[in-house]
Amino acid sequence: MPLVETSELGTTRRSRLSSRVRLAIWERAKGICVLCDRRIDGVRERWIIEHIRALELGGQDEPDNMGPAHATCARAKTRDDHRRAAKAKRQKIRHLGADKTKRPFPCGKLSRWKRKIDGTIVPRK
Repeated sequence: MPLVETSELGTTRRSRLSSRVRLAIWERAKGICVLCDRRIDGVRERWIIEHIRALELGGQDEPDNMGPAHATCARAKTRDDHRRAAKAKRQKIRHLGADKTKRPFPCGKLSRWKRKIDGTIVPRK
């Protein structure tokens, strides 16, 4: 069993959006990409509904946190969000003390060396 459950890392489940909600989000943003602030040509360009603050970084799955974005802009933002979320999860695990130690105790079970009963130190086999 892992020391830190993945459910404890603060991610929110994504819900499905209906066509009406997608249209309402598009109209609220007036067809402007929330990432690059350029107009989106809804017919000629691929676009998606993007979370402004990523769910895995604590954002809410509500229309107030969503906006239309070019598919290329969203791909770059998602890549950066994944990188930042992975770093935050590593920091949380390290902060909780749940990570595997990188520096074992001298002459402990994980060390390359062992101490014999007579006090001499020899390499482990």
